Amino acid sequence: MKMTMTDKPAAADEDFVIDSLWAHNARTTPVDIHPLFLTLRDEQDQIMAGLVARTWWGGLEVQYLWVSDACRGQGVGRELMQSAEREAKQRGCHMAYVDTFDFQARGFYEKLGYAVYGELGDYAHQHTRHYLAKKL
Repeated sequence: MKMTMTDKPAAADEDFVIDSLWAHNARTTPVDIHPLFLTLRDEQDQIMAGLVARTWWGGLEVQYLWVSDACRGQGVGRELMQSAEREAKQRGCHMAYVDTFDFQARGFYEKLGYAVYGELGDYAHQHTRHYLAKKL
C-alpha cells in the first residue's frame, strides 16, 4: 500500500471516502442526509445572502451562513436561519447546531436561542471557535 497527500483531491476520490464512511455509519442507523440551500437574491438575481446546511439523523447542521454588507442588520440572517429551522422540522429534525468564530456571529446565534456547548481556541493563535446548538 502507499499513502498519498494532496490539497487538490480528485472529486471522485473525495466522494469515495465520504460515501464509504456514510456506508459504514448506515450499518448502525440508516443515513438520511439531505442538503439544504437557501439564498436571498436582489432584482438583478445577485446573491445577497445565503445559507448552506444539511439535515441528517434528526439534526440541522448549519455549515455556512453569509449575509452581504448591504443586507446586514436588516433581519436577513434571522430570516434565513428561521426558514432553515422550519424546513428542518418538516424533515423531522429535533435539534440544530452551528459553529462560529469569536469575530463572527456568536451573539447572533444566541439571540436565536442557540447555546454554546463547546469551544476550541488558538485558531491562527488568536481566535476561538464556538459550537452552539438548540432544540427545535
